[in-house]
Amino acid sequence: MSDKACGVSNIEYQADSLPDVFQLIDTVAKKLTQLQRERIRVFALTPAQYSILNLLWEKDGRQLNELADACSCSPSTITGIVDTMEKRGLVVRELNPDDRRSFLVKLTEEGEALQQGTPTLEKVFNGCCADITREELQQLGRLLTRLNDTLTI
Repeated sequence: MSDKACGVSNIEYQADSLPDVFQLIDTVAKKLTQLQRERIRVFALTPAQYSILNLLWEKDGRQLNELADACSCSPSTITGIVDTMEKRGLVVRELNPDDRRSFLVKLTEEGEALQQGTPTLEKVFNGCCADITREELQQLGRLLTRLNDTLTI
């Protein structure tokens, strides 16, 4: 699928302007989401569902607000995604024994079994940026972390 077909352009950006840098970050994010969508399509998962599964495979039994924070989504968005996953039999909600006002999202056997067949995040993105060195990746990570930390909303 071409960049234009998925709504992502190949515009050249000036790296000396904050709006251009933010636009470039947005463009990269859209391309990565499209790449992820294409690589997990066979499992009938959305990128958001895949992200939630990865979080639960790492540590099962997470609160909805914890999933929302980790996915940078609103609690209502996560609730809708978890509702869909629950209908598919991938997760269940259980009362939180430490706080009866909240629920924990837990994997079902089917949700756990998906881990064996789905690619890891590393494999999903494997080869997408072969020309970037490890040092460049580390530098990019430091700069994006700094940018994220300085953004005020």
